[in-house]
Amino acid sequence: MSDSGFIKNIKAIIIFLALFGVSSCGGEEVPEGILSEDEMVPIFLDVYLAEGKVNELRVKRDSALIIFEEYETRILDKYELTDSVYTNSLRYYYAHPLKLESIYETVLDSLNLMEKRLDEPKNDSKKEVDEDTANVKLEKVVGA
Repeated sequence: MSDSGFIKNIKAIIIFLALFGVSSCGGEEVPEGILSEDEMVPIFLDVYLAEGKVNELRVKRDSALIIFEEYETRILDKYELTDSVYTNSLRYYYAHPLKLESIYETVLDSLNLMEKRLDEPKNDSKKEVDEDTANVKLEKVVGA
């Protein structure tokens, strides 16, 4: 998975928002009709994964946008969201960069954990192969 480019982009967005964005009060309540930060995290995670899938297709931009719109529709259906709730929530968090930064940090942590979990089976299977190879070599030496 080639996430490093996206992760760099997310970090740049976070830095930009932190430096140039409008700061928000950390204790401010989220208005009614706006998704909470905890609700936004899995949605952003799914959006990121959808963007990654579309980018892997290597199609023209207009085709990619059409495909992504379908992914986005499926994501909204998955979370039983209307387009207006999603759009209003995005606008709210873009206007509150500290809250948006918190969401992105959690998304990045989730992506890093997912990547780590994807790498674990590879390491475990390599370990099993190494152990099997060692057992075969031991059998040849011992003559068992």
